[in-house]
Amino acid sequence: MKKKIGIIFIILSFVLWILIPVIPFLSFGAGLKTAIVSGLFIGGEVFFWLGALLAGKDIVKNFIKKYWRREKKDDDLS
Repeated sequence: MKKKIGIIFIILSFVLWILIPVIPFLSFGAGLKTAIVSGLFIGGEVFFWLGALLAGKDIVKNFIKKYWRREKKDDDLS
């Protein structure tokens, strides 16, 4: 159950990050836009790290290996 909640938190953090570029196009004042973007930024980070803690080291490690690490190809010179 903790792992499922952790995964949901991680997905929610990405949703919050995706919403940030939308805020400047809304018809709010500059101060309110700044507050919303700051809240989304902080909320995204908090949900990601809480999700990582709840999901566990093995799930986070597999996620990073699968999506964030670039595999080296045989024809890479570096």
